[in-house]
Amino acid sequence: MKKRLLYLFIFYSTISFCQEKIYYLEGTLGKSTIFMTVQVYKSDRETSLNAVYFYKNSLKDIKLEGKLKDSNNFTFYFKPGDIVSEKFYLKKSGNTFDGFWYDAKNKQLAVTLKPVNFDNYKSNIKIRFDDERLNLVKYKFLEFKKQKTTLYNNKEFVWYSEKHCDSDFFRLGTNFSEKNKTLINPILEQIHIENTLSQLGCSSSFEYSNGQGIESNTTINYLNVNLLGFQTSDYWYCGGAHPDFGSSGYLIDLNNGKKYGIDDILAFDKSVTGDSENNFDAYSKYRSDYFAPKLLAVINSQQHFEKPKNEDDYCDYTNEEYWDFPSWNYTEKGIEFTPIFYRAARSCEESFLVPFEKLKNYKNPKFPYEFK
Repeated sequence: MKKRLLYLFIFYSTISFCQEKIYYLEGTLGKSTIFMTVQVYKSDRETSLNAVYFYKNSLKDIKLEGKLKDSNNFTFYFKPGDIVSEKFYLKKSGNTFDGFWYDAKNKQLAVTLKPVNFDNYKSNIKIRFDDERLNLVKYKFLEFKKQKTTLYNNKEFVWYSEKHCDSDFFRLGTNFSEKNKTLINPILEQIHIENTLSQLGCSSSFEYSNGQGIESNTTINYLNVNLLGFQTSDYWYCGGAHPDFGSSGYLIDLNNGKKYGIDDILAFDKSVTGDSENNFDAYSKYRSDYFAPKLLAVINSQQHFEKPKNEDDYCDYTNEEYWDFPSWNYTEKGIEFTPIFYRAARSCEESFLVPFEKLKNYKNPKFPYEFK
C-alpha cells in the first residue's frame, strides 16, 4: 500500500496536475430539466474534460466524453460502441452554458444551463466525494413505495422499492415498538437512500443505464430484543473491464441506533481500533498483526486449510493477508467471515461460519451484549 501511494504521488507530481475545476449545472434540454457535472483537469501536458448528466424524470447518470476547443467552448459525446448517439455543443459565457444537443439523427434541441442553487436541495445525506454533490439533487426526487411485508422471528419487516431504479430495502414494521421504529427506521432509510444513489450512479460510457447495474440482495440474519443483524450482497457492473461483487454486514443496536463494526464486536488484542480515518497506521497494524492471524487460527481450527500445492490454485486460505479486512455477517449461529482476494482470484471468496462459542474469548469488552 505504501509503495503504491508513493508511486501515485511521484506519477502525479511528474504530470503536475492543477486543481480541477468542477461545474454543477442545472437547466433545460429542450423541454426537459437536466442536471450536469462538468470536470476540467489541467496539467502541464494537456487539458482533459468529462461530464455526467441526468434527466429529472429518470435520475440515471449518462457519462459523456469531452473536448475543450478553448476555455469557453465545450463539446460532449455519448458514443457507445464508437457510434455517437448524442452530443452537446455548449459555450460558456460568465456562469451560463448555452448551446445545442443533437441526437444520432441530428435532431437539434436548445440547451441552457446555469450553476445549481444548492440552497434548494439541502438535506442530511452524506456526500463521500465532492463530485457527487448532485446526489443532493437526486435525493429530492427519490420516491419510495411499499412493496411487501415479511416476518423474521415473528417480527414484521416492510420492504420498499424506489421509482427510478432497481433498489429494494426494508423498514421495521408495525409490531416493533414505537421507540424502535423512531430510532431505527431513519437509519434503514439512510442505507436505502445510499444504495439507491449508488444504483442511479452506476453507469458506463458503453450503454445507457437501465437502473439495474447493481444486483443487490438483503437478508436479515439476526434479531433479538437488542440487536438487528443483516447483510447486503451486491454484484455490479458500472463500466470498466470486469464486473465485481461484494457484501457488507450490519449490526444495529435497537436501543440506541448504534451501528457496530466488527472491531466493536471482536477484539483480538487491546490495541484494537476501528478508527481508520484518524489513525490509519495503528488500525492497519492491528488488523495485520492481530486480527488476521488470530481470526485465521480460529477458523482454521475447524476448517484445517492447507496451502495449495499447485501454483495455479489461487485459493490459498492460509494466507493471512486475505483475512485482514474480511467481510462479515452476524447470524443466529455465529459470525460468517469471507476473506477478500485480489480480482483475479475473486472466485475463491466463500463464507466460513465461526460459532459464537469459539469467539467468546475474543469479544470486545466494550460490546455490551453476550454472544448467543
